[in-house]
Amino acid sequence: MGDLADSIITELQQKFDRHPVWVWYDAQEKYKGVLDEVEAALDDVTLARYDGSYFELKRRLYEEDPNYEKNWLFYIPESRNEAEWFRDIHALGRQYRVGQDIDDTPVTQFLVEHDEEIPDAYEDWGQNREVQRLAFFCVLFDTAGPETDDWVRAYLSNPEEYRETIEDNAMADAWDAQLREEYGVTAGLDPKELATQLFFGEVANRAPTSRYDELAADDTRAAAAFCDEWQQYAPAEFRRYAERIEEDYDLAETVVESERAHWDATAFKGIDMGLIRLVMERLAEETYADLPDIAADLEQTVKSRQHSFWSNEDLVDWSVPARAIETLQQIGTVDADEAKTLTSEELAQAYTGDDGWWQIDASYRRYIDATRKTTFVYPKEPVVKRRVTRHYMSFLQDVNRPLADILSDDPTLGTPQTSFYGEFADLDNGTAIIICDGLRYELAEAIKENLGRQTDFEQNLSAVSAALPSITEVGMAAHLPGELGLSLDDDDLVVTSGGEAMNGKSDRVERLSNAGFEVVDMDEVSDISLEQLTESEPVPRVVYSGTIDKLGENLDDDEAFSQVASHVDDVERTVQRLKQAGYTRFVITSDHGFLYTDRLSDDLKVESPDLAPIVKRRFAAADSDTPLVDTDEFIEIDPDALSDLGIDAPDLKLLFPRSVACFKAQGGNMRYFHGGISLQELLVPCLTVTTEGIEESASITYDVSIPDPITNSIVPVEIEAKSGQVAFDPAPTLEVRANIDGEPVADPASMEISPGTNTTRVRLKQGAISGEDTVQFEVIDTDTRETISKQTVKLDLLFGDDDMGFDV
Repeated sequence: MGDLADSIITELQQKFDRHPVWVWYDAQEKYKGVLDEVEAALDDVTLARYDGSYFELKRRLYEEDPNYEKNWLFYIPESRNEAEWFRDIHALGRQYRVGQDIDDTPVTQFLVEHDEEIPDAYEDWGQNREVQRLAFFCVLFDTAGPETDDWVRAYLSNPEEYRETIEDNAMADAWDAQLREEYGVTAGLDPKELATQLFFGEVANRAPTSRYDELAADDTRAAAAFCDEWQQYAPAEFRRYAERIEEDYDLAETVVESERAHWDATAFKGIDMGLIRLVMERLAEETYADLPDIAADLEQTVKSRQHSFWSNEDLVDWSVPARAIETLQQIGTVDADEAKTLTSEELAQAYTGDDGWWQIDASYRRYIDATRKTTFVYPKEPVVKRRVTRHYMSFLQDVNRPLADILSDDPTLGTPQTSFYGEFADLDNGTAIIICDGLRYELAEAIKENLGRQTDFEQNLSAVSAALPSITEVGMAAHLPGELGLSLDDDDLVVTSGGEAMNGKSDRVERLSNAGFEVVDMDEVSDISLEQLTESEPVPRVVYSGTIDKLGENLDDDEAFSQVASHVDDVERTVQRLKQAGYTRFVITSDHGFLYTDRLSDDLKVESPDLAPIVKRRFAAADSDTPLVDTDEFIEIDPDALSDLGIDAPDLKLLFPRSVACFKAQGGNMRYFHGGISLQELLVPCLTVTTEGIEESASITYDVSIPDPITNSIVPVEIEAKSGQVAFDPAPTLEVRANIDGEPVADPASMEISPGTNTTRVRLKQGAISGEDTVQFEVIDTDTRETISKQTVKLDLLFGDDDMGFDV
């Protein structure tokens, strides 16, 4: 035993130079015979032997060395796993293994040096090659168990560093065996080849092609599962490998050649690009009449691709084909022949129902918005846009053509707008009426959806029939107390309320003020501080906004239509702010809706009625006794019909072109119309929102911490909430947003706040932040709409080709 004892003594002397407490497990009691020699040789070390009681060992340590100032060697003739009651003492020290008992190979020396990092399950690594392999990779990649996916992701993130350690410890064959066993990969230590086989394994598993099977890992299911997790946990790394590997292959062309639109593989960006080409070409080249059916067939493909990796990271833009298909598919659900058989109220119900035609208007608006905002050049996009718009125009004509004949006899689509004041106005404190010029019914649905995310809101959305003609002066006067009147004076249309002329907004404000309302513009509400709002009484209030109509009248083409949706956020913000001031009931309505069409063809431009002194693009007005030439191109609404709408106009008749046609008259935007007969113009939303009052509570302060600079696309955000409250009831909800130049670069992250530290993660979209230097984070209270914090932080992420870690 002399040589062994000398070796152990030498080892221990070196170890005690580094640390004062060591634990020596010897389950087979191989070294029991050398303990006396070791104890005699180590003068400055106390050797404490386990004799059946861990308590006695602990007691001895605590009594003899309460401050842990001496050197201790604990000898335990059991395995580490069996010494459960000694873990607290073990935590003070390090484990000693006898080097003489282990073969003299690089991997064993590596494990001896990293003894404390070896998971408990592999403490007997010196007796089993398989256990040794697992122990080595657990230590190398810092995992508690055999997490091969984690090992491979770590290896691919820094292949040069890990490859050197694996090769220096003669574990290349073990690494190769692990990859073969887990994925059927034969790449060894070559990172590019390893990634290639995994990527094409995912393609082979999920794509309708066998072209790349020879490049794929044998276990394609395991490769696909690995790629899914790689996308989630290391998106930047995944993207870099995929883009570099794809340079050698034309995946987009493979997709197009397959003529198959249903691909599930997401390994390469080229798959999405090929599918976009396929979808756009089909929408551009297939039979025009079949487009709604084709869209229905493509819907699932487009929906799934919108939620795939490349789209989520903003590296591929599916918005235009997705919105085109959504619009076409919904148009395909409309039965034009059935629409001809419906009454006016049935047409109104078909438009405003839960699954109503308003969704088509919303879809087309989102489609136009997508075409304006995208920076991607889609193949065949101009052709697709013309075809989608033609179908939308056909929809407008199909549902509105039968409307004119019905309304010539009965001009109402239900409750007339002139009954608004009696039905909805309320002079009780806490009531706010928000009147938005040009708020179409489908936009009110969007407001309802946004507010519906707040669980304490009760909502009811209905529609009233606009006061004909649906122009601003008439529609706005319809909200006022008193009878609405219309007449002609020197070829001008005069609007009266309760016998008083309403020549402009100031007259309407005066009338509402006299009735007991405080009247403000929406911009004024935004400018009032929250402190001022909460200090004032929630007096009956009317809030005006003219944003939508101004956009429509002053901007041309798609820009106006694209921007109207921004007003939805303005209305929601106004409701939330007024709620903080104690308002509990809101009525959101409009003066009229609007039509947005393609530029009208000559056959839809109607000659102006002869002798009519007032001619606008969507209506004309004349004295009731003015002789006009009868024509099928327009209809007349006489004084009796106007009376049914609650309008006193005994000497006036109104003339309207049928469907979406317009009179040949001067006007603004030639695609934005209001003032005529269509469901979109006449069905005025009335959204009633009620909520409970705000209970006073102790104020809350927030401390927001965001890394600066950002070095990973997954950003942790920490918010510490401080207050005199022990618990928050109700708990505030904060939303974290990331923007660059006002455009979102991440999906918002919401968190329900509790006292103390709250954390969430924001995942930046690589396509949106690539090449940028900074990103702005905003933390917003979803109830008050107040900005809690606004921070601009630097971006320090590498997306370039030089960060690959391997040569190509």
